[in-house]
Amino acid sequence: YDRRNLWLLTEKEQKDIAKETLDIYTPIAHRLGINSIKSELEDLSLRYLKPDVYFQIVERLNKTKQERDYVKDMIENVSKILNEHNIAHEIKGRSKSIYSIYNKLNNGKTFNQIYDLLALRVFVNTEAECYQVLGLIHSKYRPVPKRFKDYIAMPKPNMYQSLHTCILSGDGNTFEVQIRTKDMDD
Repeated sequence: YDRRNLWLLTEKEQKDIAKETLDIYTPIAHRLGINSIKSELEDLSLRYLKPDVYFQIVERLNKTKQERDYVKDMIENVSKILNEHNIAHEIKGRSKSIYSIYNKLNNGKTFNQIYDLLALRVFVNTEAECYQVLGLIHSKYRPVPKRFKDYIAMPKPNMYQSLHTCILSGDGNTFEVQIRTKDMDD
């Protein structure tokens, strides 16, 4: 059944299909690396399993919708800085999905403690460029205290490597920025 049309079914059928989707289909999408489908399925499932929570998050996000639209502008600004310093790069941006926000709230965080509602991921060619990009971003944007992690010098146990920082953009939005090489991402 098309998960986008659950509104046609009874409430029990909606909840059953939503639960099945979370238990079976989202893990499959995750394993296949189809994150856009995984996120859509999670958000749709939450909408029918816990509509009160879903709509509270949506309402809160609607208040910050304009802020979420700043991702594109931030990509352009950071790209301009890196181009000025002749650093070959690729940048991806995103705003956090409703289901991911729900999980963080469900794990005891408040909305104001979620620093990665807006995020950028910067890809460069070398480890040295990772640190150079970090310096350039911190020289232009104020870092959020205690929100920097160097997983390049100190990789996670699973060998994950990346630099993570949170910055305040010129318009006051908080962005999580991850900086890594393409090899680290692979």
